[in-house]
Order: sequence, then structure tokens, then C-alpha cells
Amino acid sequence: METSSRLTLYYVDASRLWLHVNVICHPTNLPRTIFDLPPDSDASSYFRALSSASERSPRVLSVTEHIIRLNPAHYSVWQYRFDTLLALKADLKDELELMNEFARENLKSYQVWHHRLLLIKHLAPSSLLPEISFIHASLLPDPKNYHTWAYLHWLYAYFSSSEVVAVHGPRIGEAEWEAERKWSEEMVEADGRNNSAWSWRWFLVFGREGAKGGEEEIEYALDEIRKIPHNASAWNYLRGAHKHLNIPFSRSLSAVLPFTTIPHPLSTAHKSAPTASSSSSAATSPLPVPFALEWMADCSAENGDLRTASGLYKDLGDRWDVMRRSYWKYRAREAGGDKASSKLKERVVGGTEHAITA
Repeated sequence: METSSRLTLYYVDASRLWLHVNVICHPTNLPRTIFDLPPDSDASSYFRALSSASERSPRVLSVTEHIIRLNPAHYSVWQYRFDTLLALKADLKDELELMNEFARENLKSYQVWHHRLLLIKHLAPSSLLPEISFIHASLLPDPKNYHTWAYLHWLYAYFSSSEVVAVHGPRIGEAEWEAERKWSEEMVEADGRNNSAWSWRWFLVFGREGAKGGEEEIEYALDEIRKIPHNASAWNYLRGAHKHLNIPFSRSLSAVLPFTTIPHPLSTAHKSAPTASSSSSAATSPLPVPFALEWMADCSAENGDLRTASGLYKDLGDRWDVMRRSYWKYRAREAGGDKASSKLKERVVGGTEHAITA
């Protein structure tokens, strides 16, 4: 590798701090990335020199901060920075303050959130409320940011696990769980199609250790369906709640039937068709709702009426959900024959095809 000690580091004064570093430049026979072109190549060259010598020092923190400001997705630099923080016994609270800035500027960087995860894991703060508030605020500009939701899930799952509680004591009480559930409702209310918010609610009321979700969740899902009848997230949640609670689909059939109405071909619009809600969204939703027809078909299969179920699946593919025609043909075929019938009933009654996962 080509080495040099004459490169000027652009973000620091060329002081004695760097004079004895024999920088390692990018190999000339390999293609360069944008961060290996001047002036950014200087920082990368210094980092290669320091990391190859396994150096852990304040100047490592200086050069790594500079690089991740240029490229927040540079995983190797993030990991080396964290290891250096631990080796120097640095104040991780100061680092967390820096990560507040980084997270706001780089919400979609997985590496930023993972670095934050490592910091919180080591800090194990006695109260998680400041961190929870920060996450909630971070979701305001981008309510569907997967990385932020994944970090929120980790925070609650990790600090409520029996292993961590045994070491650090309880960090999340029932008041915090209830407050989070109410916040998840606010997120669903703000955007009923935010599947991340629905998945988070599932974890809070069904998925977590000690969760006590009951039949009220079925009514909650039905209420949301009445607001937005074509909302896949709400229908999946309803299906998952029925299966989790081992409640037959037919229990909710009467609430679903209004969404299966097929308007008369001479009708001027579907607005006059009956719906289960008077909200503007529901009142203007085209009928029938394919999710509702599928529910009705699954109820038929659940009750052993596979001929009706097969006809409804076929109708879905031919008329109401033609984008998934091949899938509905498969479901219709699945409803035919004794062997296939048992498989279909197993799918409807005990399967997990539509279960909500966090």
C-alpha cells in the first residue's frame, strides 16, 4: 500500500498531533469510492492508519466523528468509534447527546440507531422516559421510519426482558405500558394505514411478555375498519386478534357484512350503499371491500361450507381483486376435494397467514 505523511487533514489544524501518523492511502489498483477522493480521502487515510495500529485515543474519536459526518452509514467507523469509547472509558452520556444531533439529521441511517442502541444498552438508565420521548419526537417528521420503530421495539423488549430486569431492576411499569398503548392509538388515529403503528400496538397488547389483550381489540379493529374500510392494516389486525384469542371469524361476520354489499349496476354511485360508518372516508369507499369478501369466504370455510368459500374466492379473482387473480384461483382450488378442504380449514382456523408481527 502507498503510504504518505504529507497529506493535510482538512478538518483539523495540521498540528503535532498528526505529524507522526503514517497515513495509509487508498490502494491505487482498487476503485475509489466518493469518500476516497480529495479532500475526504485524507480522513479515510488517517483512519486506516489509526485502526491498523489498533489505536484507541481521543484523536480516533476526532477522525471517526469527521468521517461519519461525511458518511453516516460507514459501519466500520461506527464500530471502531464505539470500541474506542469503551476503551477510553469515555462519558457515554456525552456521546448520547451527540447522537441526538446525528439522529435528527440522519433518521434513516441504520448505523446511527444501532450506535444509539449500544450506548443505551451500556448506560442502562434508571428512567427510560427521556429516551421514549426522544423516539416519539423522532417519528413526527417520518411516522413510518422503519429504523426508528425497530429501535423503539428493541428498547421496550430489551428492558422488559426477565434477564435484564434481574440485572438492572424494572425499568418499565404498567403505567408506562399503558401510556405507550395510548400513544400507539394516537399514531393509528393520525394515519390509519401506518402498519408500523399497528404492529407496535400488537406487540403492546398481545406480543410482549405479560400482555393481556382481549376481545376489546376486535372491536377496536372493527372501529378502525369502519373509518377506512379498505385498510389492510386494520383487517390484518382483526384477523390476527381472532386467531390469537381463538375466536371464530363468524363472531365478527355481522359487523363485516355491510362491507360485502355489491352495488346494483344501475346505481349512480356506491355512496348510497349501506356502510357501517358515516365517516367521510367510509361513505366514499367503493363496495364491496375485498377484505370483507375474503372474511365471508373464510367464515364459510370455517363452518365447512367449502363450495360457497370456493365461489367467493373465485369471484374475488374474477371481479373484485383481479391484481391477485392467481392467488384467488389457488384459494378456490384449495377449497375443492377432501384433502385440500382440510388444508384450507387449517389455514383459516389455525393458520398464521395474516398474523401481525412487530
